[in-house]
Amino acid sequence: NPARPGEVVIIYVTGLGSLVPAVGTGVRAGASATLTPAVVTFNGVAAAVDYSGSAPGFVGLNQINVRVPEGVLPSNSVQVVVRIGGRDSNTATIAVQ
Repeated sequence: NPARPGEVVIIYVTGLGSLVPAVGTGVRAGASATLTPAVVTFNGVAAAVDYSGSAPGFVGLNQINVRVPEGVLPSNSVQVVVRIGGRDSNTATIAVQ
C-alpha cells in the first residue's frame, strides 16, 4: 500500500556505523541508536527521523523509522535516500499517495 505523508515508514539497512550502546559481533541487538544521526530525504525533501539504530532481535541489521514528509507529492516512484556519515545510500523508491 502506498505510504501517506506523516506516516511512519521503517527502512531496513546495513552499515549505519557505530551504535550506542555498542552491540557485540554476532549478538542479537536490542535498541541501540546510531552514533551519527541519519538524514533521510523523499524526492529531496528532508524527513523527520524518529529512530536510527539496530533492528532489535536481529544480528547486523539496522533500521530507520522515518515520517514521510508533508511536502512530498503523490507518486508511484518517490526516491528515498539515506545519508549518514557523509555518505549517501543507493536510491530506493516507494509509492506515496
